[in-house]
Amino acid sequence: MKTLFLFLALLLPILSMGQDNWGEDITVTEKQNDDIYLAGEEVNINTTVKGDVVVAGSKITVRDSVHQDLIIAGGEIVVTGYVADDIRAAGGRITIDSEVGDDLIVAGGEVFLTKNAVIHGNLINFSGKINMNGKVNGMVKSYAGELAINGNVAQGSNLYAEDVLINGEIRGESKIVAEKIVIGEDAKFYGDVAYWSEDGEIDFKNSLVNGQASYTERLKEDRNGFSMEGLGIATLGLWLFYLFSAFLVLLLLNWAFRDLFSKAVVNFDKAFLKSFGYGLIYLFGVPLLIMITFIMIIGIPIGLFLSGLYLFSILFGHLVTALLISHYLNNRSNTSWNFWPVVLLALGIASVIRLLTLIPFLGIVISVFAIALGYGILSLTIFQNRDQLKFNVK
Repeated sequence: MKTLFLFLALLLPILSMGQDNWGEDITVTEKQNDDIYLAGEEVNINTTVKGDVVVAGSKITVRDSVHQDLIIAGGEIVVTGYVADDIRAAGGRITIDSEVGDDLIVAGGEVFLTKNAVIHGNLINFSGKINMNGKVNGMVKSYAGELAINGNVAQGSNLYAEDVLINGEIRGESKIVAEKIVIGEDAKFYGDVAYWSEDGEIDFKNSLVNGQASYTERLKEDRNGFSMEGLGIATLGLWLFYLFSAFLVLLLLNWAFRDLFSKAVVNFDKAFLKSFGYGLIYLFGVPLLIMITFIMIIGIPIGLFLSGLYLFSILFGHLVTALLISHYLNNRSNTSWNFWPVVLLALGIASVIRLLTLIPFLGIVISVFAIALGYGILSLTIFQNRDQLKFNVK
């Protein structure tokens, strides 16, 4: 908890020194001498950035050089420009076609490193599928469904996956744990290999240049639950993905409904219990309404639509509450915060709520309370505004 607040305390002054932008489509063409923070539907960085880049969006393309860290989250991510320090990326499809000065940490559905990719540090991956065709001067730690290494790894590897294909060069010691391991004709191992596969011992052909391969049954335990190291990296990957995803959702919510959230916070003090009651009606009343629509054949399309909308709202309910709390604190403060401090504080609050919901039994109560409170306050505010509109019309 202290670490989280320290992080936010350090981050907010840093943001005040950087440049920020947000909108539907963003294209940066003028040279940037400071850190930049961007959020939009489609984001294109076509110029040199001397500082860090923090960006979130549906489709993101980085075509020019970044002189410090690149922190990026989106649906589709393409990096073709040089990045002098680390890349931390989370997304649906991630393509790295550039040189990275230090580590590459990725979490995504599909990750693709082209032949032009050069990672001077380590590659840490947590994804559904990764295809690595470039060069890694450090080591590779990967946890994936499907994994293919066709490039070069300089300092060994720890590979956990369902399916593994090695058709490149790996120097240093390697550990491979997978249901299926395929050794290609161009595979070269310049160090010992400890492995486990569901098929038992496999033929490494002529790939063992300077080392031996040993089938180790105990590695099966690592596959079933990963090793503690693997679990730690997997958890870190999932947590980073959650933070990036939450950050993106909070950006969009604050961009689209900032006025509504600002108005709604007065009900924290004036109608807290009433708002919570509205929230409980939403939580338990909407599923009942959905059931009724399914009973009526003509209402099935409406039921399907409401089901999707309801599930979506429950999934992001704690983010709605976190953003409301952030606006409430802003309303209570002596100074008016701008867009970014509100979003970042909401991200910190959402992280705390998310951690609390992981507590057995109590977490369910906290989750229900948070979601009911958030949607209850918004619902009451919407009804109040509707009543005011009717009064003004009369």
